[in-house]
Amino acid sequence: MPARGSVSGLTLCGILPPTNFLRERSDTMTFIDGSLDISSIDLMDSARTPQLRSILMEGLSDPIMRKIAFSLSQRMRSPVQVMSCITGVISHDSALSALPDLVMAGIADLTPLHGRIIIAVEGDLIGAVVDAMFGATSPDDLMRSELSVMEQRIGKQMIDLTLLGLSEVLSSFMPLTWTIVQYETSVGMLAIADKQDWMISTTGIFETPLGIGSIRVIVPYSAFEPIEARVNSQTWLLGHSLVDQRWAATMERLAEATHVDLQFDLVRAHVPIGLVERMHVGQVLPVIILPQAIALAGGIDLFYADYGQSDGFVSCRPALSASGEGLNSKSPREGERASMAATPKRAGAPDLAEAGGAGVIDRVLVGLTVRLGWTSLSVAALADLRMGQVLRLDQTVEDPLVIFVGGRLLGYSEVVALPSQRWGIKVTALFDDMVEE
Repeated sequence: MPARGSVSGLTLCGILPPTNFLRERSDTMTFIDGSLDISSIDLMDSARTPQLRSILMEGLSDPIMRKIAFSLSQRMRSPVQVMSCITGVISHDSALSALPDLVMAGIADLTPLHGRIIIAVEGDLIGAVVDAMFGATSPDDLMRSELSVMEQRIGKQMIDLTLLGLSEVLSSFMPLTWTIVQYETSVGMLAIADKQDWMISTTGIFETPLGIGSIRVIVPYSAFEPIEARVNSQTWLLGHSLVDQRWAATMERLAEATHVDLQFDLVRAHVPIGLVERMHVGQVLPVIILPQAIALAGGIDLFYADYGQSDGFVSCRPALSASGEGLNSKSPREGERASMAATPKRAGAPDLAEAGGAGVIDRVLVGLTVRLGWTSLSVAALADLRMGQVLRLDQTVEDPLVIFVGGRLLGYSEVVALPSQRWGIKVTALFDDMVEE
């Protein structure tokens, strides 16, 4: 890979004698500060996707509640089904006020999640489970105003089962441990955060043979920060993180080993075929030198670049174009048509207006390109390329510029000074002449 010089070591081209065209250049254009560093955007940043944690919990709520239903079915020896799951982000006060009047609740620390969580089991669901296991404990469900000792005991077990199911599902992201801080039957004793704090509330509605009830999991929004960081820091898919890591490593090695040839065009124009036929050594071509080179690879235009020299080598640095386009913008526009108005006529240069009347073939335009140089970058280096970064090309400032017509090598050229402080391209060798030599 060609060496890269510092930004400060690149001198830019301007209105100077032809021999120093690539050695010095006045600041006649606006350039990007070479020290500017452009960082990539993290699309998974929680500031850009504020609902990521609630969406994560929403996706996990169904398997969590199904694990709870399966555990209850084993305990009751009768089927328990999940009718629905509801997940939303609400305030701390709203989460507590939405709880049923009769509950068995537990406050737990789930490490390494941040903040305590609340597991609230509705009294009617506890009563239905106890009735199915031991027979009716209350003659009338409508008269149930408090939980019996047996119901409190079973309610605590149901809270433990809920925490177990929550830990098992979240273990696909990271191992978790939980500790019960306290059990409560009074909703007023369940505050775990400031009243303005946001909670992720997930409610599962369960159906048993003897009744319907709910289990609610209330987690502070901030508690999911470690899991979110885990999601952002690595690629994972259904537990196949090892496979993903191997694939990522393979792609990284491939990006380092695979190289892309970059070409830099100094002139792009469309000229009549008749002009090409009559081209000779010493002729000054009626074309416009681009103020910025166009970098391309595989025939695809990639970005604009300022050009100059660094340590005697032709060098370029990616930059914004005059229209504000830069790296990863749409492809640069095609070259301008040749125009005698843009380049003053000199002795030996054919008049395009006269050439146009020589025959029908002279009205057919072909693409003419003058190439500033080449370099090669790895795919990884190309992906990391930034505006202002200096790329040293493969040729020195004394090497001639290559002329292509219709994509085929035609000859060599050099930059010469023209009247009215303009630049031109002078033909120094043609392909037929080089063959004869």
